[in-house]
Amino acid sequence: MSIGARAYTITVIVLVVSTALGFYLYPKSLLIYDGFEDCLCEWAKGAHAPQDPNNLGNEVFWDIFRTASVAHSGIYSLNLSIDGRQDDGTIWIERRVPVNPNSNIRVKVFFWLYSEFESQANTIAGVVAYIGMDEPKVEEDFQRLGTANQVSGWKEYYYSKSLNTGAGDEVWISFGITVLWETYMSYAIDDVRIIVN
Repeated sequence: MSIGARAYTITVIVLVVSTALGFYLYPKSLLIYDGFEDCLCEWAKGAHAPQDPNNLGNEVFWDIFRTASVAHSGIYSLNLSIDGRQDDGTIWIERRVPVNPNSNIRVKVFFWLYSEFESQANTIAGVVAYIGMDEPKVEEDFQRLGTANQVSGWKEYYYSKSLNTGAGDEVWISFGITVLWETYMSYAIDDVRIIVN
């Protein structure tokens, strides 16, 4: 191989490695949108609920399911319902998102929450969110974003967090509601956007 051909080959290799390294170290933003029109798909249900004193050995009733009864856009949204009469409990949806190891990232999550009515007198439920390298397990893992009954209808909530991924290659994103008043409660969530950059 001539010196010129060898130099050309080395230059090409350096360019390819540099480009790959650039994409690895400085990846483009990842954008995920979900309106729950087809399924829960990548999302899983989670809860940290108290025991039901009327049904020993079992948690109080809670459920998360797709519904066509109300939607911010499209036809479907997710309904989050819990028996809050024990004045405790948090329910949420969660998913993992792939990230590059050993990277400094910023994760943002936006979602719309529907309340049937506005309540300034009683704080019925809180809206909570979580972003982290480990799966959320308990109510204390979550950050409270505000109350759920700020308006009658749809309101957008937002949470963001900067973190270093360390050796991990995925980040957990989760949000939902937490009980603040002793009553049954039901809310809807729709139009979720996740941005990782």
